[in-house]
Amino acid sequence: MNSSWLEGRIYGICEWITKLAYVNILWWLFTLAGAIVFGVAPATVALFTVVRKWLLFNDNDVPIFKTFLSTYKKEFLRANKIGLYIGGGAYILYIDFLYLANIGKAFQLAFSVFLCVILVFYAITLLYLFPIYVHYELRFLQYIKYSFFIGMANPLMTLTMFFSIILLTVLFMYIPGLIPFFSISSLSVVLMWCALKGFRKIEEKQNAINRSNSQA
Repeated sequence: MNSSWLEGRIYGICEWITKLAYVNILWWLFTLAGAIVFGVAPATVALFTVVRKWLLFNDNDVPIFKTFLSTYKKEFLRANKIGLYIGGGAYILYIDFLYLANIGKAFQLAFSVFLCVILVFYAITLLYLFPIYVHYELRFLQYIKYSFFIGMANPLMTLTMFFSIILLTVLFMYIPGLIPFFSISSLSVVLMWCALKGFRKIEEKQNAINRSNSQA
């Protein structure tokens, strides 16, 4: 085995580990800077913006702090609007599940099935929301609509996202010391990578349809 190749691979892995830890710490700091409630959504948008550039352009020279800070400031209000919808949806589901415990048993099964279906739809939308937000220029409500439809149109990638979240959760439960350095950043890499695969698949299908229509 070529020693220079091995050294290059080791250096690349160490570089990725360092970048993931750095951007994860930035996420925590900027979330706290927004008093958590107003910081988590813009910090997440900034994180996904950096990760998208890493994955899409293979750009290892992204000015991480500059990109993170500028995106955080630019998207602060719009990202918090997204966060308001996410939080509102989660709160409504929470209230509904509390209500479920107090209704008659005759309605519990049907209502619980309905709520579980809505919860799955909500989770699918949430998985794709930030990747779509940083990848496409859309009107506000289109981000939510496209997140759901793209998630449903790519079941393999969506399942990969779900299983990856489960595996990462188990890993961080066993090694909680990794949480401050790799929890959010590693999750964003997985979600963005899967989402980009899904976007390419849809774009390829659309291009094939356009070609067939032009030839007809």
